[in-house]
Amino acid sequence: MAETETKKNTKKVTKKVTKKATKKTTKKATKKSTKKPTKKTTKKVAKEEPSKVDVETEVDNKAKEEAEKKKKLKTKKVKIGDMVSVDIRGKTIEPEDPKREIVFQASNPEDAQMLPNYDPKKLEQYVPDLAIIGKQGFITDSIDAVIQEGIKYFEEKIIQLEPADAFGERVGNKIEKVSAKQFKKDMNEEPRPGATYKDKKGRSGTVLRAAQGRLLVDFNHPLAGRKIEYKIKVIDCIEGFDNQVKALLGRRMPGLDTILNEFKIKHIEKESILEIELPQMFVYQIAQQQGGLYFKMGASMDIQEHLGIETVKFVEVYAKPPVPEVNHDEHDHDHHNHDHDHKEK
Repeated sequence: MAETETKKNTKKVTKKVTKKATKKTTKKATKKSTKKPTKKTTKKVAKEEPSKVDVETEVDNKAKEEAEKKKKLKTKKVKIGDMVSVDIRGKTIEPEDPKREIVFQASNPEDAQMLPNYDPKKLEQYVPDLAIIGKQGFITDSIDAVIQEGIKYFEEKIIQLEPADAFGERVGNKIEKVSAKQFKKDMNEEPRPGATYKDKKGRSGTVLRAAQGRLLVDFNHPLAGRKIEYKIKVIDCIEGFDNQVKALLGRRMPGLDTILNEFKIKHIEKESILEIELPQMFVYQIAQQQGGLYFKMGASMDIQEHLGIETVKFVEVYAKPPVPEVNHDEHDHDHHNHDHDHKEK
């Protein structure tokens, strides 16, 4: 009997020791398997991310290139056909009362602060004007004409225009009567002095007076009859086909400057086809706006007219989101641990 009890006790002790040893071995294996993949994953991610030194070097190189380009441009005159960026500030001239002078156009944040409707939250709209010298539809004809006469890059020029050469003389027969009922129908709002009114002919006017259901609307340009001064400076020459395409794209939607380099451009010269792959972030952006279609149509027309392309294709790519990786080793070990715990109970 004593021998039998001794054997049973020995068996129990052996089982307990075996279980403990198994637990320890499992825990060690779990820890090792958990640590190793973590190290490998960290190394892979570190390799893919650009270092701070690389980013700083790229920025420095870009700054040097821009400084070198600016140095060369300063020695050159602007020519007809050049695609350029023009810094323009336009204001009225009031010799008798300078306080009445109004800044109505600004293409940099500093000058923009003088605008009556300056908005610090929309700095992306205060950018240089794009122009192809000698071609209409970009900048005011009078400014284009002065540039054609011959100025150097980065040379500041002041242009003063009489009313007739600017926004026209003020004409009395352009002040007309409009019914308040017609205003409400066309504008979907209540009429008031200072409100803008657009008629069916496409004319835009300002309400001068509203009384007894009748409105007095001035269809003269708001700056008609006033002498104008422009301060201009040509600050860049856009060279290279891809850069010119991106410049024309940026012209059609303010604020694109920060992502223009993400537009992928493929030019099939033999067939005169241009394919433009839109950045995914931009695709989502225009999907939420009504101006997406107008952007594509306007940009296509600009590219076809000014760069001689027959067909423009916009490519939208919708990539499948990556599936999160599952660590199978950790899952297996957790499963084994569960089994061991169950057996022990």
